[in-house]
Formats: sequence, structure tokens, C-alpha cells
Amino acid sequence: MKGSRIIAIGLTLMLVMSGIGWAQSEKPEKPKLVLAVGGGQGLIYLPFALTWRLGYFKEGGLDVDIENLAGGGQALRALIGGSADVVSGFYDHTIQMQAQGRSIKAFVMQQRYPGLVLLVSKSAREKGVQTLADLKGKRIGVTALGSSSHFFVNFLLTGVGLSVEDFSTLGVGLGTTAIAAIRSNQIDALSALEPTVTTLQNSGDIGIVLADTRTTSGTNKVFGGPYPSACMYTKEEFIKQYPNAVKALTTAMIKTLRWIQSHKPEEIAAAVPEEYYQGSKELYIQSVRNMIDSYSQDGMVSPADAKNALKVLSFDPAVKSKNINLSETYDMRFVESYWKSQKK
Repeated sequence: MKGSRIIAIGLTLMLVMSGIGWAQSEKPEKPKLVLAVGGGQGLIYLPFALTWRLGYFKEGGLDVDIENLAGGGQALRALIGGSADVVSGFYDHTIQMQAQGRSIKAFVMQQRYPGLVLLVSKSAREKGVQTLADLKGKRIGVTALGSSSHFFVNFLLTGVGLSVEDFSTLGVGLGTTAIAAIRSNQIDALSALEPTVTTLQNSGDIGIVLADTRTTSGTNKVFGGPYPSACMYTKEEFIKQYPNAVKALTTAMIKTLRWIQSHKPEEIAAAVPEEYYQGSKELYIQSVRNMIDSYSQDGMVSPADAKNALKVLSFDPAVKSKNINLSETYDMRFVESYWKSQKK
């Protein structure tokens, strides 16, 4: 009897420590969390915004404060600095951090394609910018320096033989500030996100699109396959210390991904604040329609897809010089546990 009790206690401890075997009814160890996001109104982070709006965080026993920052770089710094517990940001930051000796892990994916678009202003197009190589010596807007939109530019331009010193990048934010930068000719090109892209296309401010990763075909053309993008990531020690909280976050996000798959763009647009529309609900709905293919179907990242993200960071000497172990940049146990529970 005593031996059976010891075994039972041991099994319970193993389940808790594994972080994936607790009962769904168990409460998060750390219910109050600060979640940082690099530009929450951008459609790359639509699943994150919807998870909060639909009440799935609260349903999972979480009381979250959203820290909406200008770009992914700032959100990452908030995590490293300790002012945020978890980030909704791009997966490639986990690779960058491993190169710096930090263990940051993605635990649920929001996007399988980045949704980034490199476009040239109408003015720059009229002055002869028609290819990536033509951007030598030009000013290119990104959401924020050190963000994934910045990585995207560096990857594309170093891929055609330019160095990162051959062009300049400026942080222009999202939405109205990015649009203003294009219209005032502060920049010649923009690494843009939805709904900014659709807004600029509709107004005629775009001269040419040089790369488009909103769709399967566009992403395959740029990267040769899926590119794990927006995800939820945190420090490895947070996952170990608060596995119930991580599972609650994972479950909430997957519920949102399933909700997106079962609703029309009009219904999705109706679920976000009006300020996300940037002045036009119709254009926002079109932006959602343009992005719908980019969202993850199951919350997973595969080893093959992770290699594409590493390839993008090849421009960064700090990453290129390191032996990156991609299996240490993500932890899919929580996603796998969710889908196993659905088969019962």
C-alpha cells in the first residue's frame, strides 16, 4: 500500500515536471501575466488580438495585461529585461537569441507565412527602382530596427549581392506612420504588413511589389517553403516554472486558430476594435482576406520549416558563426498535448 502511494506521488510529480500531463481543470500557477506584442494592430498578430478579444485567455484562467510596442525588437527586449512574461513575436528571434547564448522557445505558432511585403513607392518606381538590386543607396522603412520586417529586408537584399551597408533602414512603425513615410517620400521602399499594404494599394501609392509573403505561392517563391513566423515565445525557465500557464496560453491560441478557420473575413473584422481598421472597415476586411492563408492551421512548427527561418538570418554574422540547434528554439509539447486531447 505504502509502495503504491509512493509510485502514485512519483508519477504525479513526473507529470507536473513534464509540463504536459496535468488535468485541464488545474489552474495556471501564474494567472496574472504581461504579454508583449510588437505592433498588435498588424494582421500578422491578428490571432493574438482575437484570443484576447474572444475571451480565451480569461477562459483559461489567465488575467493578462497586453503591452503593445512599436516592433518585434522592443517586445523581445521587454522579455529579456523582465517587464514581460511572454511575447507574441516572430519565431526568428528565438534563433537570434540562441546565438547570443539565451534560451528562448516558441511554444505555439500563430502563422505559417510571414505576411511581409516589400514594396516600392510610386515616386521611387518613377525614378527607376524596379528590382531588389536597385534599392542600393535607398532608404527602406521597417516597423522597427531589429524587427522581423528589418530581417526580411536584409535577407532579400543580401540575397542579390548587396551588403547591409549598401542601403539604409528607418523605423517607421505600423499603419498611419508607415503610410505617411511613403507618401512624404521619407523612404523609397517599405517592408510592410497588412492592413498597410492593402491601404497603399487602394490609394495608388505603391509603384511595384518586390516580394510578397502573404500567400502560399508568394512565400514559396521567397523562401522555398513555409516560414514559421508569428508565435508565442518565452524564456525556457518560464516554461519549466509555469507549465500550466503555458498550456493555458497554448490552448487559448489554438482555439483562436480554429475560430479563424470557421469564420468569414467580415466576421473576423467585426471582432477587433474599430481603430484597427485604419479608417476603412472595407479595406480591413480585404486585408484579412489577403492574409487568411498565412495563419497556422494547427499551431505547430516543423523542423523543415524552422530551417527556412535560420536561412533568413544568414545575413547576420552573429548567427552565421554559431552552430544553431533549432530543436532548442521551440517546444511543441503543449500543442501536441492539445491535439491528443481532442482525439479522446
